[in-house]
Amino acid sequence: MKKEEYLKKLKYELIDLPAEDLAQIEDFYEELIYDGMEQGYTEEEILEQFESPEEVAKKIRAEYGGLMVYTAKAASKENAREYESSSLIHTVKVETENLRIRVRTVEEGSVRVYFKPKEGRDIITFEEKDGVFLFHHEMKGSIHLNWFNFFWDDNILVLELPMNYAGTLCLRTTNGSIKAVGLMSLGVGEIRSNNGTIRVENCQAGRLRVTSNNARIELSNVRGEELEASAGNGLVSVKECSFPEKLSLQTQNGAVSGRNLISDHISMQTFNGVVSGTIIGNPRDYNINSTTRNGMNNLENVNEPGRPKTLLAKTHNGRIQIEFTA
Repeated sequence: MKKEEYLKKLKYELIDLPAEDLAQIEDFYEELIYDGMEQGYTEEEILEQFESPEEVAKKIRAEYGGLMVYTAKAASKENAREYESSSLIHTVKVETENLRIRVRTVEEGSVRVYFKPKEGRDIITFEEKDGVFLFHHEMKGSIHLNWFNFFWDDNILVLELPMNYAGTLCLRTTNGSIKAVGLMSLGVGEIRSNNGTIRVENCQAGRLRVTSNNARIELSNVRGEELEASAGNGLVSVKECSFPEKLSLQTQNGAVSGRNLISDHISMQTFNGVVSGTIIGNPRDYNINSTTRNGMNNLENVNEPGRPKTLLAKTHNGRIQIEFTA
């Protein structure tokens, strides 16, 4: 069975759910499949590990009343524990082992973490002090980890933040993906995953640093002042993003792609991959430093006094194709 067929059947079984919930469920399973493929599994091998669409639909209905645990809506206190702030928070730090992190926003309210710890396995440290909200998770002892185990509900942590949260957000996980959507006033964001995809969508931050050692980074409709996105081994894809002061994209083994970027100082670098994209602006405003050893390059190097903006585009093994658009 292919991904499209599986998702079509699953959505059919849940056809009476609201369209927003169906979209979340589809996005969730697509992400699991992509993460598995990054670990070297084929699409077919991944889908063989899933229960049938019919069984998955039954569990969604029976256990969560139509909502997956990644939406932070557990049926009872026995299904999930809630860690909530009691005062005004300026810094949120979440550190985990072998968990997927999902950040969702609400119009107003406290900072909350929803997680279902497993007895004898998960060690939780939760502290709130002087405006700092700290949630630390680790796994007890030596535990054999199978990548496919990361599919299931108890390997998801949900962080809930007010939409207008304007402080510092630090997220870190190993062997898991991170997704953040809808943060519109973030001051500083530091997001890191050692072996998992990072996705940031429809957010605004003063300074944002995103790091993934062995997986891709995807940013869409994100704005702020400064951005640094670095993937050790994976694609870096940035779309419809504006960071006037600095926009830096870097990886070692993968493509660097940007679409409709806005920044006065842009850096796009990889060692083994294509560098491509579109920049909103006038090329005559930019000093350009661009090189590749094995591939075509449509840019000409320019170094003229008086040009206020800079573009650095480099790769060793791949082409460079960057266009400017008004």
